[in-house]
Amino acid sequence: MLLRSSSEIRMRMVVLGLTALALTGCVEDWLGHPGRGSQTPEAARWALSESAQQLLEESFAGLPETVVDQGAYLTRPAIGSGWWAGLRQAIWADATGVNGRGGGAWRAPYLARFRALTDLPTRPIEVVVLTEQPDDSTWPAHWRAVAQAPGGEDRWVSGLTLAGGEPQPSRVWVDLTPLNDPDPALRLAASHAAAGRQVFLLGCMRSDLDRWQACLRTLRESDQDERLYVLVDGLGRLKTASGVLNSVLQQVDLFGRYRYASAYPYAAINTNIWLDELVWAGFIEREDVAPLRELYAYNPWLFDLALKRQLRLPGTDIALTPDVFGPVAQP
Repeated sequence: MLLRSSSEIRMRMVVLGLTALALTGCVEDWLGHPGRGSQTPEAARWALSESAQQLLEESFAGLPETVVDQGAYLTRPAIGSGWWAGLRQAIWADATGVNGRGGGAWRAPYLARFRALTDLPTRPIEVVVLTEQPDDSTWPAHWRAVAQAPGGEDRWVSGLTLAGGEPQPSRVWVDLTPLNDPDPALRLAASHAAAGRQVFLLGCMRSDLDRWQACLRTLRESDQDERLYVLVDGLGRLKTASGVLNSVLQQVDLFGRYRYASAYPYAAINTNIWLDELVWAGFIEREDVAPLRELYAYNPWLFDLALKRQLRLPGTDIALTPDVFGPVAQP
């Protein structure tokens, strides 16, 4: 197919260049995770600067004794062909530390890295791990496997209706991320909550303002205060900062129905993080950028939590409350 303009030619050249870089592992500084050599999660315990350590201490100050990540992914991008599929695979592999592992061999290094990221010496971190195939025999006791397969108390669905003949779970994670139209899934989520199940909505804050507003309407129209929650799973993107993030932080009366989720490896991919834009929009302070970037180089999971703790509604002191980062009440 002929390219119709010089801009298309330039774009194709950029894409080809990125693909080549990604496939050779050289793209990690600005597409995958930027940590190098000694910049490991374990080293962060002694190698972080004083300012980064202080930021970390401030981020954990006042939080519940147990911090809960209500949604981290144990999945990989769908296998495909072409430059885009190759680029996505390479960026994901670099960000998660599974470079060069094909087939099913990616799971072990993926889990080992994520365990290192969340294994903090100061306090326990409970993690909900969203996975296609649960295998929690060697997982930490504070990890909870939530699978797409039916059965068990917990279920992760990507906007799919639970079949009537299946065992009905007590807790459902409804993932809007792959959906073009979230409304049917949101109606499903509301019906699950009304039926007495605890429901967590993923992907409301990782898209555009329309999707967030649809989630917000669902939350406000539901009276299931201890059953329907929206997960704070992606606030660092350029296109969400001005619209979605302002609205998220304005809903102070709904903070009790927000819960933290890292959506790992979302924050480990550099193109999802735009700190300078967050400064310009007034959500974080300029002096926090350097320690945040340093923290990111060692531990992108900790960075994600620290960033969300530092966010402020511009011109105010309004921030996400500590209970957003803690466990939910039992309905």
